[in-house]
Amino acid sequence: MNVIRNHNLIDDNTLAVNCVCHQYATINSLSDLEALPKKIKITEMLVMGAGSNFLFTQDLPRFVAHIKPRKYITQVDNLVVAWAGTVWHDLVMWATERGLGGIENLALIPGLVGAAPFQNIGAYGVEIKDVLVWVEVYNWQTGHYHRLSNQECLFSYRHSIFKYHEQPWIISRVALDLRKDREININYKPLADYFSQSNKPPTYANIAEAVTAIRQSKLPDPRILSNAGSFFKNPIISDQQIRRIQRRYKDLPLYPTDKENEFKTSAAWLLEQCGFKGYREGDAGFYDKHALVLVNYGRASGKELLKLAVQAKKTVKNKFGVMLDEEVRVM
Repeated sequence: MNVIRNHNLIDDNTLAVNCVCHQYATINSLSDLEALPKKIKITEMLVMGAGSNFLFTQDLPRFVAHIKPRKYITQVDNLVVAWAGTVWHDLVMWATERGLGGIENLALIPGLVGAAPFQNIGAYGVEIKDVLVWVEVYNWQTGHYHRLSNQECLFSYRHSIFKYHEQPWIISRVALDLRKDREININYKPLADYFSQSNKPPTYANIAEAVTAIRQSKLPDPRILSNAGSFFKNPIISDQQIRRIQRRYKDLPLYPTDKENEFKTSAAWLLEQCGFKGYREGDAGFYDKHALVLVNYGRASGKELLKLAVQAKKTVKNKFGVMLDEEVRVM
């Protein structure tokens, strides 16, 4: 394993901010995982994939294990098993091309497969927890592999055990239960509108195509305009908060949750009402087509981007009494 000292991660994070890490190594296979030094403490390690879910605000005195893209997908015991370095969208396309349903609503979500359970990625009414069977992790301190079941992953909205665990784990493989008879889900309004105006039936492949088109119409390509996708989570609010906000804003968007007295609302809508859609300070700004996307228009530093994000959070809190939480990991 080739370990590089004082490596700049500017080309490894989609917000394109300068950040120098203490040590850096690329991971392309299980053998690379197994070659990691075993004495690294949990607080000294950072595992990266596509770098689409980080905002670096300072240099990192850490060892960065960077999982590089490499497509490896197979079927074992009727499960679809993918290597952590597989590009997530490639897995979605692989499944839909074979008539397998369950993740078509998650098309074009940036990042690699290994990051999907970490974040419990979700979009258009579907989350990965709905189809995930197990996650394989590698313990770099013991050199052993271990599998966690869906229940052991402790999934909730944009959350899992991997976010806040105290174990030296690196996700190596993921197994999904994708089937030819999965129920189709086009309940979210953008998807329902798309198919009401289309002459195509809502098959798995057509849903993935629709989601891709919708996302491309609203979200910038990080290869062209540096961003980390949705910067904030959609907040969950109570009946009391809803009544208070609806006194002035009857069009408050609401989506059901697992609890009767709680609903999810749109962080993008809240930000847009506060004037942040297209708002910019220097090279830090919010995208002019989607208020939820924090953008680096040039040479903004991580601290400058964070300053704008904090300003947006305070404004939404003051106007609506709703606190936004970051979906992106701020470091």
